[in-house]
Amino acid sequence: MPRRFFNLYARILFWLLINVVVLGAGFWIVLQWQFREGMQGALGVIVSDRLQTIGREIHGVLSASKRADWDRLLNDFSLRHGVKAALITVPKHHVAGTKVEIPVEMERLLADMHPELSRRPPRNGGEPDERPPPPPPRGELESLLFGDDFLPGRGPPRDPDDSLRIDGLNSNMPVKLGTFMLPVGTPPVYYTGIRLPMLPDWNRRDGPLFFMILTDRITGGGLFFDVKPWLWGLFGAMTVSALLWLPFVGSITGSIRANMQATEQIARGQFNIRVPENRSDELGRLSHAVNSMAVQIDGIVRGQKRFLGDIAHELCSPIARMEMSLGILEDKLTDSDAIRLADVREELRQISLLVNELLSFSKSSLGQAAKPSEDVVLLSLIDEVAGTEAIPPQHLRLNLPRDLIVRAVPDLLRRSVGNILRNARLHAPESDIEISAQRRGDRIVLTIADQGPGVPGDSLPRLFDPFYRVDTSRDRQTGGTGLGLAIVKTCIDTCGGTVTARNREPHGLIIEIELPRA
Repeated sequence: MPRRFFNLYARILFWLLINVVVLGAGFWIVLQWQFREGMQGALGVIVSDRLQTIGREIHGVLSASKRADWDRLLNDFSLRHGVKAALITVPKHHVAGTKVEIPVEMERLLADMHPELSRRPPRNGGEPDERPPPPPPRGELESLLFGDDFLPGRGPPRDPDDSLRIDGLNSNMPVKLGTFMLPVGTPPVYYTGIRLPMLPDWNRRDGPLFFMILTDRITGGGLFFDVKPWLWGLFGAMTVSALLWLPFVGSITGSIRANMQATEQIARGQFNIRVPENRSDELGRLSHAVNSMAVQIDGIVRGQKRFLGDIAHELCSPIARMEMSLGILEDKLTDSDAIRLADVREELRQISLLVNELLSFSKSSLGQAAKPSEDVVLLSLIDEVAGTEAIPPQHLRLNLPRDLIVRAVPDLLRRSVGNILRNARLHAPESDIEISAQRRGDRIVLTIADQGPGVPGDSLPRLFDPFYRVDTSRDRQTGGTGLGLAIVKTCIDTCGGTVTARNREPHGLIIEIELPRA
């Protein structure tokens, strides 16, 4: 079974696509891992800055609204972003927005972040004091909520034009708020929060306020972290990289394709092919080697054919003299001796036939190659050759349009078709011979099919080799010289075409000749 062919250019582009997919998957894995690290991860800085902005905005909106409107404002925020938003205080006190259940992990995180939220130790062995601790002095409170950088007199001056805008809302709070993120459960639910400064309608003794956002999406639907710019950036970078690689890949695959086509034509016996040697790398050396190989093989093959032609030509003279001598002897011998002389004459005729075939094989690619190609009407040439080979009309089926014209050397094409018809009559004397032709792009395909026994599958690749015979016997009925189809191939190659053979179902042999269209 032949291996499937995959274009090298497509393979390289496919691996580039795989590279993009792997990079995207790696980016997503890193994103997941970084968010599981909470605010400690590298991406946590981006999320923290985003939450800072959200916290300032929410604080500004709630400060400018009445407490009765807080539920509506937070519910609008939830619907707008596809999350659950709530305002809570600790311990477990719902203030506004969506009612959420605070898991134990979240309580521990808040307790670790804000020790002042822990219960006060019991007094004199009594019950723990549930009351919140008294508020620290104002400077300590602001330091606790906003950080030391924003203590009174130490923070940056307020700039009335320095306003932050989210969802159409304005806020002027150059303060740093406490933020946190905690994934809980499987699949994880992300508990994200911002500790807000005190609001005008809120009593400090009721505890600190936290703005909570719950979502099952790691990016909060773009609220915490928008991956689209990153993905577009990755896609853009890979696109630019691909555009930079395309000329390089095209140059490599083009050179490989040229060498591949050249070697395929050399394998078909066309040794005049040349590959451009315009590269200075290994592919350039390969092109030079292919061209050198073609030149050397062409020289060897031409030398062999010329050698065969010279031998055949030299044998013609002694064979002619032997035939003349046999004719003289035949008149002087008795009847019994004449019978023996007839056997010698038959052997000499076989030698003469072999020599003529060798001459035809040599001339088909050497002497005749100099003849120019002409426009040949295919139907007229087939009729002429069929008559010359004495093919019975009842065994000949023609299916050729009258307007099919090919470019070929007429003598070589006649010899090729004649050898094929003669071969079909030899191996399938009683079968019908079907000859048809059709256009295939700028080529014309001539098909000659018989209904004989066909040939074994392993013999098809060597069917056009010189002196190769499917039947190894050398008797005069089935032996032959083994040069008939070799001459066909040489003639068709000289005409600029190709010839192939395949078995016919259920039996028979099909010869296809492909020639340039006039």
